[in-house]
Amino acid sequence: MIELVDYIRLFSKDGRLVTAEQIIAVAGLDLEIEDVELAHQQLIEDSQYQDIAIIAGETEQYFYSRRFIVSSFAAQWIGVKDGKVIETMASYIRRYSAMGELVAATNFIHPPYQLEQAELATLMDKFRQTEGCGDIHFQRDGKTNETDSQGYFFSIQTMTDTYAKVLADHDPFEWSA
Repeated sequence: MIELVDYIRLFSKDGRLVTAEQIIAVAGLDLEIEDVELAHQQLIEDSQYQDIAIIAGETEQYFYSRRFIVSSFAAQWIGVKDGKVIETMASYIRRYSAMGELVAATNFIHPPYQLEQAELATLMDKFRQTEGCGDIHFQRDGKTNETDSQGYFFSIQTMTDTYAKVLADHDPFEWSA
């Protein structure tokens, strides 16, 4: 397993999680790991490898380095990889709403989501059509107010429409001298 660490870190630098089989193939090694979790536990007993983390997807287990990827990004990456894009996005929005923050629609054009700009305009319809995502709402940007791709998402579980509107209309220079 130690042979795989540098590759795991290298892929993590690029924001990618990898399975043991993928790394073994890339490294060109003749190695077979029967129990991935046990191999991981043995690896992280050595302090120089404690940054290597493992996270389970629906069918595979993925490795990443905590030096380059945080656990919340890894969870989002797994959700997208497992085909639960809308549910994963809703969870992300709920987490930020609970902290009193809006999520800019443009956040979803970046990894792990990588949506096209045109797809942002259809997100609210997708949230409405996905069971369990009815709490996700959208507030247009108070300054642009042009399209459904320019604005913010929030969850009404922890934030009201009125408060979201206030946040969306916020002027960072309002109180400057």
